[in-house]
Amino acid sequence: MSRSSIENEAHCSPAADALFCERALLIATTSAVATLIPVVAHQVGALASLPDPPGSLFASNRITDSKAAHPLGIPDGVLGLGSYGVTLALALLARRRHKARKLLALKLVVDGSMASFNMARQILTFGKLCSWCTGTAICTVAMVFVGRKVIAEEALAGKSALVNSWQ
Repeated sequence: MSRSSIENEAHCSPAADALFCERALLIATTSAVATLIPVVAHQVGALASLPDPPGSLFASNRITDSKAAHPLGIPDGVLGLGSYGVTLALALLARRRHKARKLLALKLVVDGSMASFNMARQILTFGKLCSWCTGTAICTVAMVFVGRKVIAEEALAGKSALVNSWQ
């Protein structure tokens, strides 16, 4: 395998091996789920506190215990597990089912948007970050990055369908 081929795979470019990108998406999504498990354990009372790295940047307990982290009284970690579980299922189905691929593209955009919103809300509301939520956001950035080809292709397909319907 040539150096340029390896570089393409590492960046999930249009020329990259589709299987490599699919695996990278599955790893990033599974990692996002893994970062949410301690948050859920804390939010449901199974874990007394969430450890944070040293320093004053993080306040995971304060943030995950807040009213903002319990929309409609439901811990947001539980909602996140469900959401990323759906993304994982769509990623597994996308190769064989065209509808799943379309939904995956949309779901990745929603996941990226929600992760960005949550990070901004933490900074603006608390002036600090939840370290575990930051891990989830980093995994989500990776998901959107490796899934950008799916997002772009489905967006173009949708645009073409819309243009063709008006002709």
